[in-house]
Amino acid sequence: MSQPADVVGLVDGALAAGATSLRPVAKSFWGYGGVVQAPDGTIWKIATSAKKDTGPATGTIDDRVLLLGVEDVKATKRFPVEQGLTVAKSFGGKYAEFTADEPGRFKLALYKRAVLAKEAGVADDGTGSHRIALTGSTTAFADPDGFARETTSLTPAQH
Repeated sequence: MSQPADVVGLVDGALAAGATSLRPVAKSFWGYGGVVQAPDGTIWKIATSAKKDTGPATGTIDDRVLLLGVEDVKATKRFPVEQGLTVAKSFGGKYAEFTADEPGRFKLALYKRAVLAKEAGVADDGTGSHRIALTGSTTAFADPDGFARETTSLTPAQH
């Protein structure tokens, strides 16, 4: 299981590679984590639910979660469910996480936009990119936040 020493190692590595700290690594209600922004603008939250180290860093990454900030978690959650995703965790209108289709794949999660922005240490006015590409075997649709979901074919090398 990942622990605070793993978070510190990953954040320190990101900072050494040119990332900028948006939220320093610290203990929180949910565990231990920090937020960095990569030189390309991507924001990464690196966290563990563990609040104390139980030994040396292991280099273990338990989960990789793509966390999207949305206006209405309950409404937006319906669309992935209709596309066949299974809800793994749901906390009312605050957070929803879907089961990864295979071990080692990214999980999709939804969080209230304003809360996610505050947690990430950025403005919630949405001035950054509004494009993201997710792949899967679903049909095209648009979600309540206006994100257009389109189908595509990938070669095995692109997975």
